[in-house]
Amino acid sequence: MLRWDLSRSMWMDPLMAHPLLAVFRDWQAGFLGCFVQNIDHATPLEAEFSALMFAIEKAVEQNLSVVWLDSDSLMVVNAFNTNSDAGVPWRMRVRWNNCKQMANQLGYKCSHAFREGNMVADALAKNGQRLALCTSQWWKDPPQFILSLLSREQLGLPFTRFTM
Repeated sequence: MLRWDLSRSMWMDPLMAHPLLAVFRDWQAGFLGCFVQNIDHATPLEAEFSALMFAIEKAVEQNLSVVWLDSDSLMVVNAFNTNSDAGVPWRMRVRWNNCKQMANQLGYKCSHAFREGNMVADALAKNGQRLALCTSQWWKDPPQFILSLLSREQLGLPFTRFTM
């Protein structure tokens, strides 16, 4: 099984370009690689939908049979887990429906995680905002800026959300 953690920074300016990213993990949450791309002309919601579609397309490309998609966007998770196109941006619906058909051929699970629950993906999203538009970066080994977060996850230490 391969797990993809999909995220974006919650505090992004809606007029900025937004990062699409995926963290690749094995069935024991071991790091396999990560990808980030700064996409142009997208809202934060479109970036979330794009990330999930990218992950499904990669899973099919890699001939995987079981995939776990984990997103911090409840709207994307709900759209994926239902037979509804509600919330899917209209210009993405054809690709979305194609990806849902591909996912149905895979064994898959699509779940929601709060942004604080996946600080690795959040750190990658913030890094992706600094990339030049329409460029991408792939890491086979964890980049330095997520090493402490990976260690914290492996120890099972919680990330908590504080409100004041």
